[in-house]
Amino acid sequence: MKSEIDLPKTFLVVIALGELGGEADVEAIAIKAHELFPQVFSWKTRPDLPDKDVVRAHLSEAKKKKFGQLVADADQRKGKGVKRYALTATGAAKVSQLSSVVDRYGVGGSNRTENFRRIIDPILNSQAFIEFTGGAAMSDIGRDRYLEALRMFPDAGAYLISSRLARARNAAQAMPESRDKQGVIQFLGEGRDEFGL
Repeated sequence: MKSEIDLPKTFLVVIALGELGGEADVEAIAIKAHELFPQVFSWKTRPDLPDKDVVRAHLSEAKKKKFGQLVADADQRKGKGVKRYALTATGAAKVSQLSSVVDRYGVGGSNRTENFRRIIDPILNSQAFIEFTGGAAMSDIGRDRYLEALRMFPDAGAYLISSRLARARNAAQAMPESRDKQGVIQFLGEGRDEFGL
């Protein structure tokens, strides 16, 4: 996977707007752009946060003739007076043409979506997972360290545990095919079965 995306940011914003169905406000577009291309649309000091100002600037660029007038203001203001943007017919065609970018980069411009950073990364970096992939039996790892890998306290309630396991399984299923994906899925399943969660 490439570490940098070789398209203008304006086109990436248009892709994000297309992923939202072709019409949205700047906040929704910024969140989607950050989700798809976090290395491009985040604060320098807080890469976990989307940079709405950069997205707004590129939405303005996408309205210009030099980019093919890919975006227009939506039918005035809807709801609570929030300005909305919409793809033009040319913009929708451009999104179709650029859809291979999202496919090529997997889940966004990086596999490090918010769910990946919040749920999968802690599992991958946990001592329990490292030992599990090194061949340790789940019974040797223990329930407490298994839950710790899921960022949970040992005394967490059954509902919270099952909810976190479901979110972790969904996040793991969304990962690109890899040894890590299979390892996380196996780790989650064996721990659930071993400890009756």
